[in-house]
Amino acid sequence: MKPARLIADKIKDNLHTNVIGREVITLERAASAMDIAKEMLKEGAAEGTTIFVEEQTRGRGRSGREWYCKDGKGLLLTVVLKPVIQPKKSYLLMVFTAVAIVKTIRDMFKLPVEIDWPNDLVINNKKLGGIIVETQNNTGQSKDYIVGIGINVNLKKHELPGHIDQPITSLAIEKETFVDRANFARALLQNLDSWYLILKDERHEHIVEKWQEFCVNIGRMVNVRNAKKEFTGIFLGISNNGELILQLDNGRKRNFKVEHTIMNHHTSSTFVSS
Repeated sequence: MKPARLIADKIKDNLHTNVIGREVITLERAASAMDIAKEMLKEGAAEGTTIFVEEQTRGRGRSGREWYCKDGKGLLLTVVLKPVIQPKKSYLLMVFTAVAIVKTIRDMFKLPVEIDWPNDLVINNKKLGGIIVETQNNTGQSKDYIVGIGINVNLKKHELPGHIDQPITSLAIEKETFVDRANFARALLQNLDSWYLILKDERHEHIVEKWQEFCVNIGRMVNVRNAKKEFTGIFLGISNNGELILQLDNGRKRNFKVEHTIMNHHTSSTFVSS
Protein backbone atom coordinates (compact mmCIF):
# COMPACT_ATOMS: atom_id res chain seq x y z
CA MET A 1 0.00 0.00 0.00
CA LYS A 2 1.37 3.38 -1.06
CA PRO A 3 1.80 6.11 1.57
CA ALA A 4 -0.73 8.92 1.52
CA ARG A 5 0.49 11.72 -0.73
CA LEU A 6 1.22 15.19 0.54
CA ILE A 7 -1.43 17.64 -0.62
CA ALA A 8 -0.70 21.37 -0.74
CA ASP A 9 -4.12 22.39 0.58
CA LYS A 10 -3.79 20.08 3.57
CA ILE A 11 -0.36 21.47 4.44
CA LYS A 12 -1.64 25.04 4.12
CA ASP A 13 -4.75 24.33 6.19
CA ASN A 14 -4.41 26.46 9.35
CA LEU A 15 -0.89 27.50 8.33
CA HIS A 16 -0.13 31.02 9.54
CA THR A 17 3.20 32.18 8.11
CA ASN A 18 4.46 35.53 6.86
CA VAL A 19 6.97 34.42 4.22
CA ILE A 20 7.76 30.72 4.05
CA GLY A 21 4.85 28.74 2.67
CA ARG A 22 3.18 31.65 0.86
CA GLU A 23 2.93 29.24 -2.02
CA VAL A 24 3.11 25.48 -1.48
CA ILE A 25 3.62 23.10 -4.38
CA THR A 26 3.54 19.31 -4.07
CA LEU A 27 4.97 17.04 -6.76
CA GLU A 28 4.92 13.26 -6.96
CA ARG A 29 8.23 12.84 -8.73
CA ALA A 30 11.10 15.03 -9.90
CA ALA A 31 14.79 14.77 -10.65
CA SER A 32 15.55 17.47 -8.09
CA ALA A 33 13.37 19.98 -6.25
CA MET A 34 16.41 22.27 -6.14
CA ASP A 35 16.55 22.38 -9.94
CA ILE A 36 12.81 23.08 -10.14
CA ALA A 37 13.24 25.97 -7.69
CA LYS A 38 16.05 27.38 -9.86
CA GLU A 39 13.78 27.41 -12.89
CA MET A 40 10.94 28.96 -10.90
CA LEU A 41 13.26 31.72 -9.70
CA LYS A 42 14.03 32.57 -13.32
CA GLU A 43 10.28 32.98 -13.83
CA GLY A 44 10.00 35.29 -10.82
CA ALA A 45 8.95 32.89 -8.04
CA ALA A 46 7.86 34.69 -4.89
CA GLU A 47 9.99 34.51 -1.77
CA GLY A 48 8.85 31.72 0.50
CA THR A 49 7.69 29.45 -2.33
CA THR A 50 8.05 25.89 -1.04
CA ILE A 51 8.21 22.77 -3.18
CA PHE A 52 7.59 19.32 -1.70
CA VAL A 53 8.59 16.28 -3.74
CA GLU A 54 7.58 12.72 -2.87
CA GLU A 55 10.40 11.11 -4.82
CA GLN A 56 13.61 12.53 -6.24
CA THR A 57 15.66 10.67 -8.82
CA ARG A 58 18.68 12.96 -8.59
CA GLY A 59 18.40 14.50 -5.14
CA ARG A 60 21.67 15.93 -3.94
CA GLY A 61 23.33 16.66 -0.66
CA ARG A 62 26.41 18.57 0.33
CA SER A 63 29.53 18.39 -1.89
CA GLY A 64 27.61 16.65 -4.65
CA ARG A 65 26.66 13.61 -2.61
CA GLU A 66 23.46 11.86 -3.59
CA TRP A 67 20.42 12.03 -1.30
CA TYR A 68 18.00 9.13 -1.34
CA CYS A 69 14.74 8.55 0.50
CA LYS A 70 12.10 5.96 -0.38
CA ASP A 71 9.07 7.31 -2.25
CA GLY A 72 6.55 8.90 0.11
CA LYS A 73 8.52 8.08 3.26
CA GLY A 74 10.35 11.34 3.82
CA LEU A 75 9.94 15.08 3.80
CA LEU A 76 11.83 16.50 0.83
CA LEU A 77 11.34 20.21 0.35
CA THR A 78 13.00 23.23 -1.18
CA VAL A 79 12.35 26.83 -0.12
CA VAL A 80 13.03 29.98 -2.16
CA LEU A 81 14.50 32.81 -0.07
CA LYS A 82 15.45 36.38 -0.94
CA PRO A 83 17.01 37.78 2.23
CA VAL A 84 18.56 41.22 2.29
CA ILE A 85 21.85 40.15 3.86
CA GLN A 86 25.52 40.51 3.02
CA PRO A 87 26.94 37.48 1.19
CA LYS A 88 29.32 36.84 4.11
CA LYS A 89 26.24 36.34 6.30
CA SER A 90 24.70 33.74 4.02
CA TYR A 91 25.87 30.98 6.37
CA LEU A 92 22.97 32.08 8.59
CA LEU A 93 20.56 30.46 6.12
CA MET A 94 21.97 27.05 6.97
CA VAL A 95 22.03 27.98 10.66
CA PHE A 96 18.44 29.22 11.02
CA THR A 97 17.14 26.29 8.97
CA ALA A 98 18.87 23.75 11.19
CA VAL A 99 17.57 25.44 14.35
CA ALA A 100 14.00 25.48 13.02
CA ILE A 101 14.10 21.79 12.14
CA VAL A 102 15.53 20.79 15.52
CA LYS A 103 12.93 22.90 17.35
CA THR A 104 10.11 21.32 15.35
CA ILE A 105 11.22 17.74 15.98
CA ARG A 106 12.00 18.28 19.65
CA ASP A 107 8.67 19.99 20.27
CA MET A 108 6.53 17.56 18.27
CA PHE A 109 8.20 14.23 18.98
CA LYS A 110 10.34 14.82 22.09
CA LEU A 111 13.30 13.25 20.31
CA PRO A 112 16.92 14.27 21.06
CA VAL A 113 17.75 15.45 17.55
CA GLU A 114 20.96 17.48 17.19
CA ILE A 115 22.92 19.34 14.52
CA ASP A 116 26.03 17.56 13.24
CA TRP A 117 28.08 20.43 11.86
CA PRO A 118 27.82 21.70 9.22
CA ASN A 119 24.58 20.40 7.72
CA ASP A 120 23.43 17.04 9.10
CA LEU A 121 20.62 16.27 11.53
CA VAL A 122 21.30 13.34 13.83
CA ILE A 123 19.76 11.36 16.66
CA ASN A 124 22.31 9.50 18.79
CA ASN A 125 24.88 9.73 15.95
CA LYS A 126 22.40 8.27 13.43
CA LYS A 127 21.66 10.50 10.46
CA LEU A 128 18.08 11.70 10.24
CA GLY A 129 18.42 14.26 7.48
CA GLY A 130 20.37 17.09 5.98
CA ILE A 131 20.29 20.62 4.62
CA ILE A 132 21.79 22.20 1.52
CA VAL A 133 21.88 25.90 0.61
CA GLU A 134 22.67 27.16 -2.88
CA THR A 135 23.21 30.74 -3.99
CA GLN A 136 21.49 31.99 -7.13
CA ASN A 137 23.11 35.01 -8.76
CA ASN A 138 20.84 37.81 -9.88
CA THR A 139 21.52 40.63 -12.30
CA GLY A 140 21.29 43.16 -9.47
CA GLN A 141 23.33 43.34 -6.27
CA SER A 142 21.00 41.11 -4.27
CA LYS A 143 21.22 37.32 -4.28
CA ASP A 144 18.51 34.71 -4.08
CA TYR A 145 18.92 31.40 -2.29
CA ILE A 146 17.33 27.98 -2.42
CA VAL A 147 17.33 25.87 0.73
CA GLY A 148 16.90 22.13 0.36
CA ILE A 149 15.81 19.93 3.28
CA GLY A 150 15.62 16.16 3.43
CA ILE A 151 14.29 14.32 6.49
CA ASN A 152 13.60 10.61 6.90
CA VAL A 153 10.09 10.39 8.32
CA ASN A 154 8.33 7.02 7.93
CA LEU A 155 11.20 4.82 6.75
CA LYS A 156 11.18 1.43 8.46
CA LYS A 157 14.35 -0.39 9.47
CA HIS A 158 14.23 -2.80 6.54
CA GLU A 159 13.87 0.14 4.13
CA LEU A 160 17.07 1.90 5.16
CA PRO A 161 19.65 2.05 2.36
CA GLY A 162 22.69 -0.20 2.63
CA HIS A 163 26.35 0.48 1.85
CA ILE A 164 26.48 3.71 3.82
CA ASP A 165 29.28 5.21 5.90
CA GLN A 166 27.01 6.40 8.73
CA PRO A 167 24.04 4.77 10.48
CA ILE A 168 20.68 6.17 9.30
CA THR A 169 17.39 6.48 11.12
CA SER A 170 13.92 7.99 10.73
CA LEU A 171 11.37 9.70 12.95
CA ALA A 172 9.14 6.61 12.81
CA ILE A 173 11.98 4.32 13.89
CA GLU A 174 12.98 6.56 16.78
CA LYS A 175 9.41 7.33 17.89
CA GLU A 176 8.21 3.79 17.16
CA THR A 177 5.05 5.12 15.55
CA PHE A 178 3.73 6.35 12.21
CA VAL A 179 4.14 10.09 11.60
CA ASP A 180 1.52 12.25 9.86
CA ARG A 181 3.72 13.98 7.30
CA ALA A 182 1.24 16.77 6.53
CA ASN A 183 1.08 17.82 10.19
CA PHE A 184 4.86 17.62 10.43
CA ALA A 185 5.27 19.66 7.24
CA ARG A 186 2.91 22.35 8.52
CA ALA A 187 4.72 22.62 11.86
CA LEU A 188 8.08 22.75 10.08
CA LEU A 189 7.00 25.58 7.79
CA GLN A 190 5.68 27.46 10.81
CA ASN A 191 9.03 27.17 12.62
CA LEU A 192 11.06 27.93 9.51
CA ASP A 193 9.04 31.11 9.04
CA SER A 194 9.42 32.16 12.69
CA TRP A 195 13.18 31.75 12.66
CA TYR A 196 13.48 33.40 9.25
CA LEU A 197 11.72 36.46 10.67
CA ILE A 198 14.30 36.49 13.48
CA LEU A 199 17.01 36.49 10.80
CA LYS A 200 15.28 39.34 8.95
CA ASP A 201 15.13 41.26 12.25
CA GLU A 202 18.95 40.89 12.33
CA ARG A 203 18.91 39.02 15.62
CA HIS A 204 21.79 36.96 14.32
CA GLU A 205 23.47 36.31 17.66
CA HIS A 206 20.27 34.73 18.99
CA ILE A 207 20.17 32.32 16.04
CA VAL A 208 23.84 31.37 16.40
CA GLU A 209 23.46 30.91 20.15
CA LYS A 210 20.55 28.52 19.67
CA TRP A 211 22.43 26.66 16.91
CA GLN A 212 25.41 26.15 19.21
CA GLU A 213 23.08 24.86 21.91
CA PHE A 214 21.82 22.18 19.49
CA CYS A 215 25.19 21.33 17.90
CA VAL A 216 26.55 17.90 18.85
CA ASN A 217 30.13 18.84 17.89
CA ILE A 218 30.63 21.61 20.44
CA GLY A 219 33.44 20.63 22.81
CA ARG A 220 34.75 17.84 20.56
CA MET A 221 38.23 17.56 19.09
CA VAL A 222 38.50 18.68 15.47
CA ASN A 223 41.31 18.36 12.94
CA VAL A 224 41.61 21.32 10.59
CA ARG A 225 44.06 21.47 7.72
CA ASN A 226 44.88 23.78 4.87
CA ALA A 227 47.49 23.42 2.15
CA LYS A 228 50.32 24.19 4.56
CA LYS A 229 49.50 23.00 8.06
CA GLU A 230 47.20 20.89 10.21
CA PHE A 231 45.64 22.10 13.45
CA THR A 232 43.94 20.19 16.23
CA GLY A 233 41.67 21.78 18.78
CA ILE A 234 38.36 21.83 20.57
CA PHE A 235 35.40 23.01 18.49
CA LEU A 236 33.99 26.04 20.30
CA GLY A 237 31.37 27.08 17.73
CA ILE A 238 31.06 29.49 14.83
CA SER A 239 31.94 33.16 14.60
CA ASN A 240 29.71 36.01 13.45
CA ASN A 241 31.13 35.40 9.96
CA GLY A 242 30.41 31.69 10.00
CA GLU A 243 34.01 30.69 10.61
CA LEU A 244 34.98 27.67 12.65
CA ILE A 245 36.36 28.61 16.09
CA LEU A 246 38.92 26.25 17.60
CA GLN A 247 40.72 26.31 20.89
CA LEU A 248 44.14 25.00 19.96
CA ASP A 249 46.38 22.80 22.07
CA ASN A 250 48.32 25.87 23.23
CA GLY A 251 45.10 27.39 24.60
CA ARG A 252 44.79 30.07 21.92
CA LYS A 253 41.62 30.51 19.89
CA ARG A 254 41.76 30.60 16.12
CA ASN A 255 39.12 31.07 13.43
CA PHE A 256 39.09 29.12 10.17
CA LYS A 257 37.15 29.82 7.02
CA VAL A 258 35.70 26.47 6.04
CA GLU A 259 35.36 25.29 2.46
CA HIS A 260 34.79 21.57 2.84
CA THR A 261 34.16 19.34 5.82
CA ILE A 262 34.09 15.61 6.52
CA MET A 263 32.72 14.45 9.88
CA ASN A 264 32.76 11.19 11.77
CA HIS A 265 31.44 10.32 15.21
CA HIS A 266 34.51 11.29 17.17
CA THR A 267 36.62 13.78 15.25
CA SER A 268 36.38 16.04 12.27
CA SER A 269 38.75 16.37 9.34
CA THR A 270 38.16 19.85 7.99
CA PHE A 271 39.66 21.45 4.91
CA VAL A 272 39.93 25.24 5.06
CA SER A 273 41.09 27.99 2.77
CA SER A 274 44.73 28.82 3.13
